[in-house]
Amino acid sequence: MLLDIISRLRILTKPEFIFMLVTIVIFCIIIILLLHSIRPRTLRKIIKTSKEISIDEFLELRNKKSGEGKKLASEKDDVPGVYIIHNHSKRKYYVGQANKIISRANSHFTGKGNGRVYADYSYGDRFTIRFVPLKGSGIRDLNRLERIYIKRYKAYSLGYNRTKGNKK
Repeated sequence: MLLDIISRLRILTKPEFIFMLVTIVIFCIIIILLLHSIRPRTLRKIIKTSKEISIDEFLELRNKKSGEGKKLASEKDDVPGVYIIHNHSKRKYYVGQANKIISRANSHFTGKGNGRVYADYSYGDRFTIRFVPLKGSGIRDLNRLERIYIKRYKAYSLGYNRTKGNKK
């Protein structure tokens, strides 16, 4: 079969070959773009896969109402773990931990968390957020998990964190 394809390529004219090559490249680009655009659409999946998402997407998913009255759908997905806030405009990170990471991360974008993060967000800096649940992280202690990520992202020395993490 491969030899048959190669023999057919030999009889193509140069313009036909170029057209075929361009078509294949465009097809590959379309497939890559489609695969890249497929994103988890619930906070549960985002947390489980540790995907980085925009703050607008986070706030939209966080504020969705469940079918059960006025409760937020995200309440049932609020788990212990670490959240990593990335300011792309300033190349700075903030790493935090909580027993309810969705609620705690949300506070930074409503003026009830880190004031410097909120100020930069209010001024229009571009932020993303990523969640790392404690369960499945391989670490038993939430404080240790936070310290690991503060160090990994240099959030104390170059970012928004004012401490290297809790010592408890």
